[in-house]
Amino acid sequence: EPEPGREPGQPAAGRPEEDYARKCEEVLQLQEQRAQQEELLEHLAAEIQEELNERWMKRRREELELAAGPGLADTDCDTTELSGGEGELHLEHERVKTQLSTSLYIGLKLSTDLEAVKSDLDCTQRAWEDKERELQRL
Repeated sequence: EPEPGREPGQPAAGRPEEDYARKCEEVLQLQEQRAQQEELLEHLAAEIQEELNERWMKRRREELELAAGPGLADTDCDTTELSGGEGELHLEHERVKTQLSTSLYIGLKLSTDLEAVKSDLDCTQRAWEDKERELQRL
């Protein structure tokens, strides 16, 4: 709690060690929060990838069912080969389009995550440098 007449963020007169210890604890808390956020991001990225894979497989099965005709059993749709080169070429084209759109989505997500982590790291680095300067003054 700030002392009366003292600006927030300014060290208390006669207690720089306590202020330094408090700021060090804040840095440690920020680092812990960043680690938790990174862990959450990894978990979310894994969930998103799993969902994208499931959607791709579902789309692939539907495309195979449509290309093979209504008489094809569901178990036969798991194969990647169809009779006729035109159907295979179309399916390969769609598969590549799906992979590209998935890669783009993942790339954009990773870029956004990287920017957030970089921002957190910059903030932590600035706090660390402030603590280091304060320690040198002591």
